Amino acid sequence: MKPKQNRVQERSTLESILKLIHDYSYAETLIIITIYLIVGYIIDPADICILNSDISYILILLSVITLFHGFENGILTVAILAIAMWLFYDVFAYIEFLIALLMTMIYSEFHYYWTAKIKDAEIDSEYRGTKLDELSKAFYTLKISHDQLEKNYVVKPMSIRNSIENIIAHNEEILKNEDIVDKNREYFLNFLGLLEKSFNVQSSIMIYKDPSKNSDNSELFNAKTTDVVYGAYTEEISVKDIFRDYLVDEAINRKTAIYISDKVGDPTTITDRNSDFLCVLPALQENKLVGILIIKKMPFMSFNRENLTSISILLDYFSIEVRNKNLLYLSDEMDIVDDILFRFEYTRLKNLYKKFNVDSTVLVLKINSEIQAIQVHDRIDKMLRSLDMVTMVKEKGYHYVVLMFPLHDKAAAMGFHARLSRTFEESRDKKIDYMVFSMSQTSLLNKYIREEYGE
Repeated sequence: MKPKQNRVQERSTLESILKLIHDYSYAETLIIITIYLIVGYIIDPADICILNSDISYILILLSVITLFHGFENGILTVAILAIAMWLFYDVFAYIEFLIALLMTMIYSEFHYYWTAKIKDAEIDSEYRGTKLDELSKAFYTLKISHDQLEKNYVVKPMSIRNSIENIIAHNEEILKNEDIVDKNREYFLNFLGLLEKSFNVQSSIMIYKDPSKNSDNSELFNAKTTDVVYGAYTEEISVKDIFRDYLVDEAINRKTAIYISDKVGDPTTITDRNSDFLCVLPALQENKLVGILIIKKMPFMSFNRENLTSISILLDYFSIEVRNKNLLYLSDEMDIVDDILFRFEYTRLKNLYKKFNVDSTVLVLKINSEIQAIQVHDRIDKMLRSLDMVTMVKEKGYHYVVLMFPLHDKAAAMGFHARLSRTFEESRDKKIDYMVFSMSQTSLLNKYIREEYGE
């Protein structure tokens, strides 16, 4: 088999042209207006804007441009048409001009609300899809752990889940250790150690996105945007040579696992002349490549579909854990909360708010009694929807039950509080102090929990 040298084309020619036109919307608008005026001149040089017609072609032109591109392009169109009316007509058609200006404003309102709803729907869908993908991987990891525990209980009485928990616990130490500068490198070294211990991977390489080399948030995955970690028994190889390898190239292009196989498609350790590696497993997040695991040497008894599937799932699971820790390391405005997962989701929603202005809401219940707080927490936990989250914080003698409603406004939090109050039977539960916070009120939320009312 001859190795492929070229990357898979990401866009068709038509898609590239459409994207180019959309990126230069003003140029597109000018071209459309120019064509319109040329056609009008050909039809009637004295009526270049085609005003003297039973059909208002100007409104059709404005509806197409404004509804597609928005207010700025609509005003540009009206301005050019106004200049044409002033130059090519004996009397300025101010009535047609005012009608065109009014309809442009109306069209632009439709464009604004329509695009805003589409953006909100896309963000909501993307967030829910990401959460579903993360929960699916976590569930499958747990299933693999159970299956492995059943098969290997006598020989290896420790589940994969326990192994991951040990690695994550060690990663917590790395996160808190200020002496370690490159924390990602230590994270993946631990992961490669896990593979050597649990799956008998004798030689492996991990290539991952390096934030310091990817300041422009590029989706490119190459030698310039990544860093590499070698297993304990792996000889160092040039990063450029690794990316030239056939299996690596195929895995990056297809975003799927690629491995050496026999005639029936089962993994085999027989050397392939097109590659120096046995297997390349990609790690994806939101369908974006964030890392690849390369297995160079592995005993033939261990190199099978089941182990490769297990390693692939664990790689995705571990990549998510590393991403969470990196995000909290860069920005953690809710460090008063001990729940790492809650803090990560809050930080992710805060970034969505900063980037897209899509708000989320936090409801905080302030309770004096620990027993009462636990009872309220358990009741809330049974009432929450799939994406909503709840945690508890103890601060200065008070117990705070903190609820988070992703991608919902304050009305949703108030509605939930009203439903919760109706479930309480004792009067003391109905008098629980509470406050509702948006993503823009993080500092106020921290002050409320810390009782910093005077600041």
